[in-house]
Amino acid sequence: MRNELVYVVHSEPGVAAQLSQALLVSKFKVVSMTTEEEADATVTGRQFMLPDAILTPLGDIESGDSILIRLLQSNPLMEQIPLVVVASTDKDERRRALRLGLLSVVFPPYDPEEVSLTTQLAIEKHRNEQLLFGSLSQLSVPDLLQTAEVGRRSGTISFQHNGDKGQVWLRDGMVVNAVIDDDTPPEQAVYRIILWDSGTFEANFGDIDVDVRFSMPPSELVLEAMRRLDEARAAETEAPDIDPNEPAHLQQLEFALTLPNIVSAYTGNYLDPALLADRLETVRQSMLESQPELHHFQVLESGAVILVDTVSAHNPGAILEAGAQWCAAVFHRMDAALAWRFDRKRLANLLSPWREILIREGLFKTLGLSDIDNALAPDDDSHVFSSRERALPLGCFLLETNGRILEYGPFGPQMGRIDPERLSGQRITAVIPAAIALEATELMQQTMASTDDSGVAYGRFDFEMGHVPASVQLSFFASPVEGHVILTVNRVRPQETPLSPRIERDPLLGILTDGGPNRLLAVNDDFLCAFESLLSRTFRNRHQEILQRFGKQWGLRHALRVEQIAQHQFGMTLREVESHVALELLSGSIGILGLGTFEADLTYRDRGLIVITHTSSPFPSYFPSPSDVSCSILAGFHAAILSYLAGRHLAAREVCCSRTPGEPCLFVIATEERLNAVFVAVPGSSDHTLLAEIAAARPTKSH
Repeated sequence: MRNELVYVVHSEPGVAAQLSQALLVSKFKVVSMTTEEEADATVTGRQFMLPDAILTPLGDIESGDSILIRLLQSNPLMEQIPLVVVASTDKDERRRALRLGLLSVVFPPYDPEEVSLTTQLAIEKHRNEQLLFGSLSQLSVPDLLQTAEVGRRSGTISFQHNGDKGQVWLRDGMVVNAVIDDDTPPEQAVYRIILWDSGTFEANFGDIDVDVRFSMPPSELVLEAMRRLDEARAAETEAPDIDPNEPAHLQQLEFALTLPNIVSAYTGNYLDPALLADRLETVRQSMLESQPELHHFQVLESGAVILVDTVSAHNPGAILEAGAQWCAAVFHRMDAALAWRFDRKRLANLLSPWREILIREGLFKTLGLSDIDNALAPDDDSHVFSSRERALPLGCFLLETNGRILEYGPFGPQMGRIDPERLSGQRITAVIPAAIALEATELMQQTMASTDDSGVAYGRFDFEMGHVPASVQLSFFASPVEGHVILTVNRVRPQETPLSPRIERDPLLGILTDGGPNRLLAVNDDFLCAFESLLSRTFRNRHQEILQRFGKQWGLRHALRVEQIAQHQFGMTLREVESHVALELLSGSIGILGLGTFEADLTYRDRGLIVITHTSSPFPSYFPSPSDVSCSILAGFHAAILSYLAGRHLAAREVCCSRTPGEPCLFVIATEERLNAVFVAVPGSSDHTLLAEIAAARPTKSH
């Protein structure tokens, strides 16, 4: 069913009716106007809807007919709507239309199919070749967005204002995402853009491919933006007399201190320490102009956040609001830098123990959590550590000065694997490892005795849980509420994670190491053959599937190791470096492990596929298969590392497997749905031909 709206403007009612009927039969929406009064009724008697095309006689265009003029004056965007010329019997009319740059013309007797096709082609040509553009002084942002809402338009609108750039995405008239050059959260970005009263815009209406961050009608967003503007103006002219030492305001400051330290400590689980403080401060600096209350926050070199100048703080609630917006912006930026770990559901999980405070302070909408339910999100990489580490209370604690736990928010439901309800009321020394309890107590006392403004103390502790080495960082913060202390407990991941061919042997202990702290294990033919034999007997026809699942888990762990190398070497995450650099890092890293090397062919990306050519795979000799697929473990491995880079779940299939030395293996990576379509394609179809083309392009020998 079509959604295109067409205005038929013609002074002869019979012709207008004939054209309208032809368009209605083809499922266009039609508004017919034969008089200036009908044009007035169209633009003033109801909510104005911007048409996709206008059918009008050439004489009206050349003479400036009053009906058409009335329409063009109703909205600046009307001047950019494609026109279809309704020709008369004048043979010279086609030539005159061409001189005016009008290529779409319909001639008597106005064949219905010709009218419909000409109109549709004019609309499609306009969408493909021309952007709607204009000045915000002629058409304001609220008017532009509300015009798109009434017309249920989809598309992207780009804005420029005083050196700032912004974009708003719409789907069926609803705003679904927005961005400004800085790290402002999407919903806050819309509110800022709505208030831009000068500059330019470009509107490209059509299909969009963007993450849906929220879905709200422009009319509601405009009202909320205006309400915020009125509140800000009122606050400037009528500053409230607030006592920052009142208990309620001290609690606001306490949570303003807690909130960014939860985000900082959680982010520290995935980001190199050298990058953590820089990322937090970069986002804070970018928001200072729009959120001046952020000057009350200071980021320390460790990534810890403290409050400054709160004695003279005029409005603790505004500080808390600014801190919440900052945290949302940090999560938004990190969501682009590290896949799966910084979505809104994860933020909701981190803050779940403080849900009542968030609701009371009205921060759910600020943080973008209004539509997030209470269900816990799975911890995507908890399996990487859960098999080796015993329970450890990682997270954020609110303590009394005697160490009694008031609140506990774990960093992920499975990382600490301790029920928060079990900890409430206990002493912190009873739930952290006994090996560090005494030192932790001394650190907390140091915080309480601090005479400077920071009121923070932190330290790293190395110990063993069972026979497994573990490291944590404890950070204590003196709360604005007297008698309260804030504590974050963070796992410290090893920073020395070499991937080098260096192997050192210790004959005395009978172990191998990589030249660093990591122990190596040499796996020979006997181990691999025994492993394959057990799988094939136990799982029979499913053992290739099990191998691929094993490869996915292995690939994710390996991607996390390479992630640390990328952050250390480039000061960026693996997703932030150039794609070819990331792929070279990953390819080189598996070569060090003796798994061969691979190259990724991105030329089929527009067809939804990535092709991997893997050279020198060791597995065909050990994992033979009658189906000519022996490297399922590598298929899973490649699916995992490319999923990590892409930020979405991908699958892999092996197309060709190495059968002779030097012959590469070939894998196709895509979404599971896309792979199914390609591998079950009907012979002769485009997907079947594509798969044959990929297989035929495989080099017979590696170079």
